[in-house]
Amino acid sequence: MSVLDWSIVGGYIVLVSIVGLLFIRRASGSVDDFFVAGRKLPWWIAGTSLIATSFAADTPLAISGLVSRGGISGNWMWWSQVIAWTLAVAFFAKLWRRTGLLTDAEFIELRYGGQPGAFLRGFKALYVSLIFSTGTLAWVMLAMQKIVDVAIGEPAWVAPLEKSVATYLGMPTESIDLWKWIVLITLFLVATVYTVLSGFWGIVVTDLIQFTIAIVASMIFAGYAVHSVGGLSGLQEGLAERLGPDQVGGFMSFFSTSDSELHTPLWSGAEGTGYFSIVIFLTVLWWGDCSGGIGTQRIFSTRSERDSILAVIWYNLGHFVLRIWPWILVALVALIHFPQSEDPEANYPRLMMTLLPSGLRGLMIASLLAAFMSTVDTHLNWNSSYFVNDIYRRFLKKSATQKQCVAASRWSTLGFAALAITIAAFMDSIGDAWLYLFNIQAGLGMVLMVRWFWWRVNAWSEISAMVASLVVTTALPIISKLFEFEWSGPFRVLLTAIICTPVWIIVTLQTRPPSPDTLDAFYKKVRPPGPFWQPYARRNPDVITDRDLVRPIVGWLTSAVGLFCMMFLVGQLLFLQYQAAMISGIVLLVCIVILYFLYRGANNPLASD
Repeated sequence: MSVLDWSIVGGYIVLVSIVGLLFIRRASGSVDDFFVAGRKLPWWIAGTSLIATSFAADTPLAISGLVSRGGISGNWMWWSQVIAWTLAVAFFAKLWRRTGLLTDAEFIELRYGGQPGAFLRGFKALYVSLIFSTGTLAWVMLAMQKIVDVAIGEPAWVAPLEKSVATYLGMPTESIDLWKWIVLITLFLVATVYTVLSGFWGIVVTDLIQFTIAIVASMIFAGYAVHSVGGLSGLQEGLAERLGPDQVGGFMSFFSTSDSELHTPLWSGAEGTGYFSIVIFLTVLWWGDCSGGIGTQRIFSTRSERDSILAVIWYNLGHFVLRIWPWILVALVALIHFPQSEDPEANYPRLMMTLLPSGLRGLMIASLLAAFMSTVDTHLNWNSSYFVNDIYRRFLKKSATQKQCVAASRWSTLGFAALAITIAAFMDSIGDAWLYLFNIQAGLGMVLMVRWFWWRVNAWSEISAMVASLVVTTALPIISKLFEFEWSGPFRVLLTAIICTPVWIIVTLQTRPPSPDTLDAFYKKVRPPGPFWQPYARRNPDVITDRDLVRPIVGWLTSAVGLFCMMFLVGQLLFLQYQAAMISGIVLLVCIVILYFLYRGANNPLASD
């Protein structure tokens, strides 16, 4: 890191801090201002903010690890989310926006009512904020710490200080990783200060800057990386030499790492992603992304239903088509430069420091810091919204004023920051953390979709699914160790879904549905579609809703296929797979034509709210 590099990084920190602090007064007006920007965001700000948030410092590192272990098809672990996010365009974006809520946990009480609904609302707020969101913060911090280790290294003054601390505590020196703590705390303070002061307004505006820096820098880096191996054709040749001519085809395939994987049992712990694993990802893994999360916060913040749908469409294009290929290209180039790497996740920053000249190196560090900060500020604000909206003013202090709630928001933000730092200090692998949370979501995701379309689902349905998914996800690794047998990640996901889904269905049928008054209020406010709300459609004949699910389901599936084809088209052109690119392009055009005729005229969901 040269003086120029440090100047660029410092300039970036000053810029986003100033921009964020400009919104202190606006964020202090009310809880709605602090958490959902007063519900005034246009689609392009909300969508860009969501893209920036999902582009964290951990993402390119995790993808580097996935590609190293499983080839291009290793990305199906998160590519499968295409299905969930196109479903959001067809159904969930407008439904979430109609609720007019502040958090997705608040939705639970709106949907179910009664004491079970109130209990589940509070429990869900703690469950998501303490396990899912804080876990995400921890692995994002772990990724940034790896980046700092590669970019800067441990200064000479740290070792004597570690020795002194170890002596004072009576512990071995090697067990005191003081530099890791210093890095984590410093990084987090940078992102926490303006999050605490400026709230969601500061977050979304700084996200625009962070997204621009991050996407431009990642593309420049990918260009340097590919050039270092002799261009796109040189990349193919280098991988063939690295992997062997017989293996490179499977490694570069979008659907299977090698033919031998077809003969590997699905439950085996073998590395890679075969066809059967991809089927599991496409049918089960994406369920959890329909539950809400940070996407709902952006949807709640939009100014209309139309803006909520457009925001999700823009997110789909930016997240799945625009951003992914620079990361994958760098991950492939890193395999050529570092064939014996013990930590594939660290290949990304290692290659960055090896190839880039002074100035661009600082820009790249700033871009990763931007990705880090855009995720940290969102998750801190999101966690705080759960605490204030679903715990503090719902159970602890129902008479709290807006001023008291904003103050509680800021203090809880600091608390979640401290918790995330602690968890990150004891975490080792980003990819393993991804798999654990995906596994939990697989057992819970189906009920979180069905609750929109079937009036019979109740609070006990969600509670049973949540408990079952936690028990199964925790038990499977223990069983594996006891019997000295390793299941593959996809098979664990499948087992979780197979065990948990019947549990919540049985519980639903054996417990009482929500009260008719609660369901009437929900039906009138949200206007859920489909024939499975027929009893409440008859009770409320004046409520206009779409009872035909065929058109939106066809639109959803067509959009998913089209988005996959668009994503593959870009990758196939980069990998000089022109015949496959032609097929993807033709299928994409067919999907566009189908969507045009499906939603033209009065059927256009963007025509009006």
